[in-house]
Amino acid sequence: MSLLMNLNTQQRKRLHQITLVATFGGLLFGYDTGVINGAFSSLKENMALTPDTEGLVMSVLLIGAALGSVGGGKLADFFGRRKYLIYLSFVFFIGAILSAAAPNVTSLLIARFILGFAVGGASVTAPTFISEVAPTEMRGRLTGLNEVAIVIGQLAAFAVNAVIGLIWGHLPEVWRYMLLVQALPSIFLLIGMWRAPESPRWLISKNRREEALAILKQIRPEARAVQEYQDIITLIEIEKEKKLHTQSATSVIFSTPWIMKLILVGIAWAALQQTTGVNVIMYYGTEILKTAGFSEKMSLICNVLNGVFSVGGMIFGVMYLVDRFKRKTLIVYGFALMATLHLIIAGADYFLVGDMKATVIWLLGAIFVGVMQGTMGFLTWVVLAELFPLKVRGLSMGISVFFMWVMNAIVSYLFPVLQAKLGLGPVFLIFAVINYLAILFVVKALPETSNKSLEQLEEELSAGN
Repeated sequence: MSLLMNLNTQQRKRLHQITLVATFGGLLFGYDTGVINGAFSSLKENMALTPDTEGLVMSVLLIGAALGSVGGGKLADFFGRRKYLIYLSFVFFIGAILSAAAPNVTSLLIARFILGFAVGGASVTAPTFISEVAPTEMRGRLTGLNEVAIVIGQLAAFAVNAVIGLIWGHLPEVWRYMLLVQALPSIFLLIGMWRAPESPRWLISKNRREEALAILKQIRPEARAVQEYQDIITLIEIEKEKKLHTQSATSVIFSTPWIMKLILVGIAWAALQQTTGVNVIMYYGTEILKTAGFSEKMSLICNVLNGVFSVGGMIFGVMYLVDRFKRKTLIVYGFALMATLHLIIAGADYFLVGDMKATVIWLLGAIFVGVMQGTMGFLTWVVLAELFPLKVRGLSMGISVFFMWVMNAIVSYLFPVLQAKLGLGPVFLIFAVINYLAILFVVKALPETSNKSLEQLEEELSAGN
């Protein structure tokens, strides 16, 4: 009998409430990164953006996210997962208002940097929080829900932008309406996290043991809650024997070879996730479709399909794949399928013309997004949330995600520049080569983290297994 079947109605409801609230951070992540997609056409004309400044407007949010992720991991360890997500909701709101009201490019860059900082903090804190409250048997699925929220946020941004574009597209500053909507999800995050409990694992790490046990009993059968509580206490006692508890997280990382190795693996894994090319479509999808041959309004409408496939692929992966197959198996097949689709897109750009070319690239791009999100898209965050030991989990996640956002910023900045110089096909050919090579890293270096408790994983990885 599964754990979920052993939960009473109140425990089941409470676990679902906590997970749902935490995913609002992912919803904001998705909406704020996706909203610029449909706003670019109006924004480019209104502020006379060049390919360089277009790349800068996109990438500055990602640079802010890089700093927000590494700083956010540290701050989430200090304040607690719940409290830090509450603070971030205010940052999201302020950044949204400033970006919509920006009088010039400089002001817009500052506002998007602020939004990026909040996005980066949420990208680390939300999956960490969910992984620490989720039961072992459901951790992949529940942590994956944060990724579902991200792609739902992106789909919502595409859909809202399409509606606003169709109704007010004739206005020269219609992009301001699109960016203003970003403020709404931040209010939901604030209200939801205000009523959520703190991570029991974080509470135990701060010696607030009675609170932690009480929270575990809200979301576990009592015997299971006590056993899990004891397992966490035992692990902390082992850390004390190794004198890890007296060191800062940074000192532990640099003085413990197996943790340093895990962080290097985490950095490489996080950076590789951004070389799939998925965010090129999620950020520049409307522009790609215009380049392929669609009109501006048709590009806005057709771009919604990318969001639909993104959400559909993610839901299928989280609900039907994650806890049935090993993490590495899904990741390897995902990379192989994505690289093959990149090759076909490059071929379509080279050999096809007219409406046939536009339609094929549109459909292949949507299928690629679905494959990516249904395999390694959500697993990136699941694996990162599982990979690191409790003592340094927040900081380690932050460091890894910092490099993810840096790579995201590099790819997002370079895409419009390379597309202008090389064309669409050669850029996707580059993505194909990188994705095939990434399979070697996954097979050789990435640990398998499925079907093990966080404490069991820590014991095995520390022993070099």
